[in-house]
Amino acid sequence: MSDYVAHSGDVEFAKQKWDNLWKAYQFLRSTYDPQGFPQNFGFGHGWVEGGPLLPVKAELYQIGLGAEALRSLSHVAHLVGKDDVSQELAQAFAHQKEFLNQAFWSAEKNIFAFALDRDGKRVDTASVLATVPMWFELLDRDKSETMINQLADYDHQTDWGMRIISSQDPRYNPGGYHFGAVWPLFTGWAAVGEYRYHRALPAYFNLRANSLLALDGALGHVTEVLSGDYYQSLSTGSPHQIWSAAMVVSPILRGLLGLDADSLSHHLSFSPHIPADWTFFHIGNLRVGSTTLDLTYRKTLDGITLEVQRTGSGDCVMEFSPALSPRAEVLGAEINSRGVSTHIQANSVDQHVAVRFPVIQSSNTVHIRVRNDFGLSLANTLPPLGNSSRGLRITSENWSANRDSLVLAVSGTPGREYDLAVWNPRQIASVEGAELVKNDHGEAKVRIKLPAAPSDSYTHSKVTFHFAGKARHQ
Repeated sequence: MSDYVAHSGDVEFAKQKWDNLWKAYQFLRSTYDPQGFPQNFGFGHGWVEGGPLLPVKAELYQIGLGAEALRSLSHVAHLVGKDDVSQELAQAFAHQKEFLNQAFWSAEKNIFAFALDRDGKRVDTASVLATVPMWFELLDRDKSETMINQLADYDHQTDWGMRIISSQDPRYNPGGYHFGAVWPLFTGWAAVGEYRYHRALPAYFNLRANSLLALDGALGHVTEVLSGDYYQSLSTGSPHQIWSAAMVVSPILRGLLGLDADSLSHHLSFSPHIPADWTFFHIGNLRVGSTTLDLTYRKTLDGITLEVQRTGSGDCVMEFSPALSPRAEVLGAEINSRGVSTHIQANSVDQHVAVRFPVIQSSNTVHIRVRNDFGLSLANTLPPLGNSSRGLRITSENWSANRDSLVLAVSGTPGREYDLAVWNPRQIASVEGAELVKNDHGEAKVRIKLPAAPSDSYTHSKVTFHFAGKARHQ
């Protein structure tokens, strides 16, 4: 409801349905345990509805959605003029958010636990279900980094999507509906969650896996569930599942493009994490209230240009904040050739340069001048039908404090070669653990070759990039 009202501006609908929303909230409260968490027993289930992961009292997936429900209802209450209720719900949300970060974090395993058992103790199993609260940015950022590192490895991530638990877990079964199979739904959750926490490489891997599923077989049909070991759908699954198809759309709009339109505040946030080798794309017919926008993005080594075409009436304010490499230096920004201020948000693996402006004219051009940007991208593919995974995994990215080196932790099949596309290879002085391959046109790729081994199971390695000169901090 909160999403609908914000995007449509239809506050009157929320007023008409307030009693229904309040009854739904009362039901949610009726499921709380003494800690204030929604629980499974006696009311239904969280996500897992059968198999060896049960019994549990409450899942992190479920608790995260319960917390986000409080924040959403607080927002709706404010919009319909119930500010006292809004404040009460906002306080309850803040308490639940803090408490779930404490209750579900396992310092011993560096993961957010799958669930609490019937005695309220953590079930310290790593599961892709943790990416649901990540979708809403509910989990601690630093702890989520370590969780994503585990989820990005080969035992959780197949070439065709995310398993619910690790293939190394003793309860794992590749055909287990809720204890081993790959769901495109999980894959989409993971993609959006990883984008929220600026982990664009594993996020794009998951987004691309789901997108390729929609092009394999009956076009546009995305199956409900696939084997955890082999690229094939399971007979127990629906051949075309609406939530699987949705998990192509949401990771593109909410994740990759970082679009968030609010018709009530007449505001558009556009925070893209674009693959390093993308230099152009276009978004058409983007509605913000009564305003319609067309966006055209272009990138060169010297900067990023965004052209904004506007039609319709009403006010519209836009915040454009594309992701750049931690090495990149922002030299300045202009809107319609007039200089504007920028704001930099630095993260562990990227930085976003934000430009905020009213979209007044019918045609607007934003230019952000940059130097020393750098990027890597991986275009994963699906294996032949019935085959096992064979693609490269990038499990972590660690930059040095002065941004003069980058260490990638990777995993892949022994004896195979993998290529990463490189944006601005002139930045690289040398590479350890891989080969920098250049052509006559100044283009380059990084070729990773994992040593042969007696087993064809995945093996781990590291690739270290040393850069030419120190990066200048913003």
